[in-house]
Amino acid sequence: MFISMGYITQALALAYIPSGECAFICSLTVVFVPLAAAAMYGKPIKPMNLVAAAAALAGVGVLEGMINVDTIVSLLSGIPEAASATSNIDTLTLAASASSSVGSVTGSVVSTALSSSSVETASAAFGPLDSLANILGVDKGDIMALGQPVGFGSAFLRIEHYQEKFKDVPDRVLTIAAAQCVSVGLIALLWVLYDYHGVIPDFGYIVEPHRLVAIAWTGVITTVVAIFLEGIALQTASATDAAITFSSEPVWASLFGFLLLHEQLGMNSYVGGGIIMLACLIGALSDVGSDTAAE
Repeated sequence: MFISMGYITQALALAYIPSGECAFICSLTVVFVPLAAAAMYGKPIKPMNLVAAAAALAGVGVLEGMINVDTIVSLLSGIPEAASATSNIDTLTLAASASSSVGSVTGSVVSTALSSSSVETASAAFGPLDSLANILGVDKGDIMALGQPVGFGSAFLRIEHYQEKFKDVPDRVLTIAAAQCVSVGLIALLWVLYDYHGVIPDFGYIVEPHRLVAIAWTGVITTVVAIFLEGIALQTASATDAAITFSSEPVWASLFGFLLLHEQLGMNSYVGGGIIMLACLIGALSDVGSDTAAE
């Protein structure tokens, strides 16, 4: 249910905000998990994990273009103030224009992909969010997207809990992973039935080779296998470690986009990716240090 919460709030938020902004909010998992672990299970918060979380968050911000590296470099390189200001205005104007375009396209695609009943119901159900969003000066989609760190982060914590609780049970990793996938599948089916008023729609358009391959890849590899490997990792790693590693997802998306789709990587991609990977390294080294001390 927690994993489904992350997926659903992500899909609904993308109808209102750009994907980069949604990804940045999703990366707040690195902040939510250690705080929730301390509050719910009394686990100590390691200072180095907080450093790693802050670094990962900053890295995602750079990678997604919320912090413009070129502008910072221009300011530090001693460019005259007037020229710098002009550059900043141009950069911000382009960024705002790009964000608006991406948000418009993303919203159009997701709104078309989702049945209108989902979006309308979300708007009605989260009606009070409009007032809250206006008070905070953010978009309603930003608040919806907060369901991602809560959902995915809580899932990490629960998986870790049950891996420890049933550590003597054979095949517990496979059993827990299977239960998660079945649950997410059932909830997704209920969503489809709700959107189509209790009728299974015609999926004939899906029966094409490239679509079947895409469905098989996302359904088997990036869902079933990914959840299974999470269970294996959380036998020894903590939920906080998993959250820090999870924050590197945009790095791999950029890398495969470059290799497979020939997308161009800018300075923000390199700097942001480097910061995120450094955050993962800090998190890993902090565990090595604590394990050595324990021994």
